[in-house]
Amino acid sequence: MVRILVVEDDKDTRDALRYLLEDAGYAMAEAADGLQALDALRASPDSLVALLDLDLPRLDGTGVLREVTRDRRLAARHAFIVMTAVSYSRYQAAEELCAALSIPVIPKPFDVEVLLDAVTLAAQRLPKAPRVPGDGGGRDGGGQ
Repeated sequence: MVRILVVEDDKDTRDALRYLLEDAGYAMAEAADGLQALDALRASPDSLVALLDLDLPRLDGTGVLREVTRDRRLAARHAFIVMTAVSYSRYQAAEELCAALSIPVIPKPFDVEVLLDAVTLAAQRLPKAPRVPGDGGGRDGGGQ
């Protein structure tokens, strides 16, 4: 099951996203600021789709993206979607990082279908978990 990390400082928005995405069949994790997000990304045993707000306390979304570009493991392991209610032009560095990392940007308020489509596409970009030989999936260890 694909896990989603919602990185959003507004609790009501986090809750709404959690309910929406759980209802769509995703497992959820949450972070209220950029430092919590980095900790969750680094500690997660699974690849995550991170829905990242730009306007965050302690470390904003741009700072998170900078750290992701510095850590190839994070960049390769997780997929990101930026969502923001602030003027995107206010975050020129974020715009450049999103372009460099091929990260979609969804403005708030967002259309639910647009968000779900973006999450589906991001989930498809996640690296596949390595198959374990003898897992019952056939002679080669896989059933896909």
